[in-house]
Amino acid sequence: MYHTCKNLLRFTIRACERRLSVTDSTLTGKMVKRLLSGLATGLFLIVFLYFGSTNMLRQYLITSDYLSGLQKARVEEFQAYVDRHALAATDSVALRTWATERNIRKFTVSRENWLLFDLSQASDIYPGGRETGRYAWQFYHTVTFADGDGYIYLDEGETDTYYYLLSAISTLSGFAACLYVFISGMQKEVATIRRLKEEVDVISHGNLSGTVTVQGTDELARLAYGLERMRRSLLEKEQTEAELRAAQEKLVLGMSHDLRTPLTGLMTYMEILRKLEQNNGPGEEYVRKAYDKVLQIRHLSDQMFEYFFISSHKQITPEPPEEIRSAFGDYLSEMCALLECEGFVIHTEDLVWNSVFVQVHTGYMGRIVDNIFSNLEKYADRARKIRIEILYETDRTGIAIQNHRLSGRVHERGTGIGVRNITRMMEQMGGTVQVEQTEDTYQITLYFPCVARDSDTTSENGR
Repeated sequence: MYHTCKNLLRFTIRACERRLSVTDSTLTGKMVKRLLSGLATGLFLIVFLYFGSTNMLRQYLITSDYLSGLQKARVEEFQAYVDRHALAATDSVALRTWATERNIRKFTVSRENWLLFDLSQASDIYPGGRETGRYAWQFYHTVTFADGDGYIYLDEGETDTYYYLLSAISTLSGFAACLYVFISGMQKEVATIRRLKEEVDVISHGNLSGTVTVQGTDELARLAYGLERMRRSLLEKEQTEAELRAAQEKLVLGMSHDLRTPLTGLMTYMEILRKLEQNNGPGEEYVRKAYDKVLQIRHLSDQMFEYFFISSHKQITPEPPEEIRSAFGDYLSEMCALLECEGFVIHTEDLVWNSVFVQVHTGYMGRIVDNIFSNLEKYADRARKIRIEILYETDRTGIAIQNHRLSGRVHERGTGIGVRNITRMMEQMGGTVQVEQTEDTYQITLYFPCVARDSDTTSENGR
């Protein structure tokens, strides 16, 4: 019976798991599985304790004189009743009347393994028509009837209290076992929740270096994964902000140094002019030098303003796509004209216009060309050509501008704010900047992503 119950419960659990599609990948699946395991354990314990204890109680009642002592008075009373009325074993009416008056629940009379009377049967039993079907736990008493000896079985519920008590103990034990299995199985999830709480408390106090442990694939694991991604995102944002602050501090320090140099020269020239004015001396040369320093200071201040202006505009509205000749032609023509006025020679033989579409921002393009022109005017060698070329690649188009440095002039290291401004503006237009330089040459290339013509037309119509 033990193995039969165990196999039956195991089969029931598997059938329920298949029916509910229980898996360990979700928290709900784990809880349902543990609940089924707890119920199976509780049912098994109830069945085991109840049948085991009742069998032990029956064995005790059979082997001891306890039950016979309880029923002895009732058997003697029945024997006196039979003797007084000279009853036979088949006098069912008199036997039923006696048992009913005394509220006896079960009462049978048998002889030689044949049942003669059964209180639970409404009709009479034909002698020899039904076997008694005796059981090991039933206790029989011998009674002398008018037609011979017979065996009676009485059940007045003397032991019901013990069976009820065993049933209650078995049920409570099974419920306790079910609860224990379920609660003990939830300890892992409870520990995970506590760990997550501790880790989140650490992060909430500003310590983003602490990690969030991710284990498993259930809802708690997905929650931990989401918290870990959030922590990493916050940490990356914090690092980016720190880098931006450091870059801005470096920029401000560099610009302060760059501004201090022309200011020092300007103050020197102004002091010389003041002394010459006192001595009625000529100061035209120093006025020109002072004016150049003023222009240099204005250029640096314009670049600084432009840098913070671009930084404050995170997003720009792209303009409708157009062919590269329309997008770049006017800007390059204007720059070439200004460079030629300054005495430069421009090489444009490699400038080929293909039917490629790009998107630009006219305001940014004007600033980019002005920055490039300013750098060429200050650092390019007028005795050598400036090369301008259009580069075509699979998914982007580039404008390459190459010049030679002035020979014999030491290049002053500045903050690089001009190139940085160009880079920021190109990034906001979806492009990139590539700078290549050697001791003699300097080349800057502006790359713009290509746009398909069909989408361009659709975009223009939509606008």
